[in-house]
This record gives sequence, structure tokens and C-alpha cells, in this order.
Amino acid sequence: MITMRQRAPALAWLLVALSLLPVSLPAAFGQEPPSEKPATDAPKAAPPPEDDDPATAPDEETRKRRLLKRLLPPGQLTPEQQEEAKRLSEIAAEQGTDPTALVGRLETIYQYNTQTSGSRVNTVLERAVLTLRGNWLMRVDVPELWTDPKLPRTSDQSGVSDLFARFANRVFSTPGYAVLAGMDFTFPTAARPSLGTGKYTIAPGVATSRVFPELASLTYGILQHQVSVGGDPSRKDVSISRLGLTWNTLWGERWWTQVQAQAQIDWTRNNRSSMALEFEGGWSITKEWRVWVHPGVGLWGRDVFGNYDWIMQAGVRRMLPSF
Repeated sequence: MITMRQRAPALAWLLVALSLLPVSLPAAFGQEPPSEKPATDAPKAAPPPEDDDPATAPDEETRKRRLLKRLLPPGQLTPEQQEEAKRLSEIAAEQGTDPTALVGRLETIYQYNTQTSGSRVNTVLERAVLTLRGNWLMRVDVPELWTDPKLPRTSDQSGVSDLFARFANRVFSTPGYAVLAGMDFTFPTAARPSLGTGKYTIAPGVATSRVFPELASLTYGILQHQVSVGGDPSRKDVSISRLGLTWNTLWGERWWTQVQAQAQIDWTRNNRSSMALEFEGGWSITKEWRVWVHPGVGLWGRDVFGNYDWIMQAGVRRMLPSF
């Protein structure tokens, strides 16, 4: 017998899943939603006037319904809201900030981060993103690291780190909502053991994009699990789950800001968790070139693999003409 206490979490997750559906259920099954036209030919009653008179102002219940209507899935957007959502999605894609967009680009990123152990890591990352036929996307990252351990009887180390590759497909897209699913791969190409994991890893994942037209903003969600599938048997296995949530606000067509929270669980270290809060401000210099700065701070679990004490990142992005 399933108790009410056991049912509550399942019902909560079900409500969250239903709230993320991009279309209403009738549309999902290829059916037209039921008409609201009355059965008789009697003229429709005029909607109540909306003015600022306290006697006719909407009550609290009406205001709540209007707020919920704004938060409905994108399939419930009006035609005008869908046009605005499409415009905002195109701007975010051109800026290179939407993880679900099929946009070709070249990027150079510099990152400086500190660890709770006192070590410092400088990273220069070269990234190429190419779009392929059939809504496919390929990304390749080549990072080069320089570590400064700040420990007695140790020396600085530098060189190429693990190679990263991603293959993904945009499996769903509608005005205001998109889903990208794919697989990430890392290869133990590090020049020194301390510069990489020593493991081959795979990481299936999914990314979503949701537009809020009235706020000129988009929200992104990324869920992924990375696991090692081979490599140096003397090195520690990798098994990490990650969840990222981002709020991206567009300030016209040339500026953007982001607030991002990233959480992860390292299943190989007694299921230890960590979380970081990051910010970003970016500018489109020209039609092709973008620059941004991206600071972040670890909130907890700073000694967990992949997390940090704090970081500062800066980058330049060249959008490819194929977009």
C-alpha cells in the first residue's frame, strides 16, 4: 500500500513535468482544442471593463488567474506573444547564449579559478561549434591548463588537458520553447596526469530553452550525467550528475546578462554535492563578434571535483556566416 507521504513527491514531480509541456494536451494529440463558442446563436456577452476604478478593478482571485496565464506553457502563448518569443530566441541565438540553438561559432575563453586547497588554475579554451544537416550540432573544446599548486616541494605544470566533444540534435522546437538532446565525450589527452582525469567519459544530457516574452528573458535548463567508460585503471572513476539553471535577460539586440546556478553530485565520493552561482554580462560588438565576462563563486562543496572557490572568466566569440 502506497502511503500519502510516498505519493506527495511523485505528485509534485508530475506537476512540474506538466508545467513544462510545450503544448496543451489536445494539440499534442493532433486535435483542435474545444471551441468556446456557445451552442446557441445568442450574442456573446461583452467582457467586463477593466479600469482603475476600485469598484471595477479585478479582485485578488482575478489577478492570480492572470499571473498563472502568463506562466502557462509556450503552447498557450497568443500569436503576438509567439512572434515576440521567436524574435527573442533569434537574438539569443545570434548572441550565442542559447544552449539549444543551432549556431556555428568559434570561441576563445580564458578562465582563472581558485580551489579551497590554495591552488590556482589558468585555462585557455579553444572552442568550435558547427551545425550539421538534420538539426545536428557538433562542438569540440581544446583546453590548455597552467596549474599553480601553491604547495611545498611542488612545481607548476602546464599543457593540454582532456579533449571534449559533443554531438547533439534539436529534437523539438516551437515558438518560445526548444529541446536539445545529445552526448558529450572526453578523451584522456592531458599532457600530464594532474591536468586531466585519465579517463574516457560519456555524458548523455538534455537542454531546454523557454522564452518569457513580457520579460524579454529566456530560461535554460541543463541536466546531464557523466560516467567513465575506460582509461587508466589507477585513476579514480568518474560518475557525476549535473543540473544547471540559467536566467538570461536581453537588453536590446546587443547586450545581455545572465544569472546561473549549477549543482552537481559526485557519486564516487560518498554522493557529495556542490553548488556554484555564476553571473555573466555580454556585448555584441558587431554582427559577428561578441565579448563577455563571467564571474562565479562556489556556494558549498568547493572541494568536490569540478567545483571551485571562485572563478573569473572572459571570452570572445566569432559567429560563423552559416548562421
